[in-house]
Amino acid sequence: MKRFLGTLGFLTRIPVKTGGEFDEEFHKGMYYFPLVGFIIGIITYLVSLLVGIMFPSDALVIAIIAVFTEVFLTGGLHIDGLGDTADAFFSNRDKDRMLEIMKDSRLGTNSLLAIMFTILIKIGVIVTFLNRGMSYMIAIMPMISRLVVILLARKTESPRENGMGNVFIGKATMPMIIVGLVYTLILSAGFLYIINGMSVAGMYAPMGCICIGIVVAAIAMLLIKRSSNRKIGGITGDVLGCGIEVAEVVFILVVYFTAVLLF
Repeated sequence: MKRFLGTLGFLTRIPVKTGGEFDEEFHKGMYYFPLVGFIIGIITYLVSLLVGIMFPSDALVIAIIAVFTEVFLTGGLHIDGLGDTADAFFSNRDKDRMLEIMKDSRLGTNSLLAIMFTILIKIGVIVTFLNRGMSYMIAIMPMISRLVVILLARKTESPRENGMGNVFIGKATMPMIIVGLVYTLILSAGFLYIINGMSVAGMYAPMGCICIGIVVAAIAMLLIKRSSNRKIGGITGDVLGCGIEVAEVVFILVVYFTAVLLF
């Protein structure tokens, strides 16, 4: 429980008693990454339901509030990493300069564009989910992104001696990914069954979309890791945050197109 609370406090701004500073076993909190994502998703889903009661016919308002809620719950930590990574990777500078750009608190053009398009895509796809009766994806998508991002932290290293992400980078294991995948699928199916009242047969299509989305998002993480290793010689905390945002966007886009084309 202590490790879970520590991970929850690290990845979100939810007030919890973490019990102090990181210890040498803190990286094992990656087992809880998807669960933390599910908590973020459930809160965001409940907020969207409440907004839906107040504005029942305005999917755009619900989607905007849903995206704002997720950013608020994480303190903008991941989307900040997205911006810093975009500024660095698209600067066409050398490794050392890219690492300096990542530490610069100022937002560049690439950062603003990456953040803007990410938010707009999320809002647009969530509006479509709401209109197609797929609001349950609001709860599931943060869990999936925090599952596949574990791949970024596996078999790599940090180019910096110090950094927030160093507690996880290079310490992810295959059991973490497998355990996370298993309970992510269980939680997804359970949510569809209990909250949305779907029958087992009725879950085939949405669970199929989720599985396809996981695979494609995982591939996206491997591509990001390859690019990051080539550009800066490893992974930083900013790249992990970027990975979470990119994974979420890739996942919801794949789910949307899969649902439209196949189901």
